[in-house]
Amino acid sequence: MGLNWSDIDNLAQELEKRYPETDLSVLEHDELRKLVAGIDEFDDKTVPDDDTMESVIRAWIYIQFPEEPEKVGSGNID
Repeated sequence: MGLNWSDIDNLAQELEKRYPETDLSVLEHDELRKLVAGIDEFDDKTVPDDDTMESVIRAWIYIQFPEEPEKVGSGNID
């Protein structure tokens, strides 16, 4: 069974494994969709809404900055 957009935490973990140097403060939704589509286990063909995209970014930020997620200061997550 593959990953889909509702697997927020699992997607964030996979993204961190594959792209740990990504600057999440400037990550655009189009780029995030491309990164997620590149995950082999991802097989969801639906187009995610903005809330879902923001949730994935937030989950990824919490992985990168578990004690201080506000450090990123991204306009994408406010």
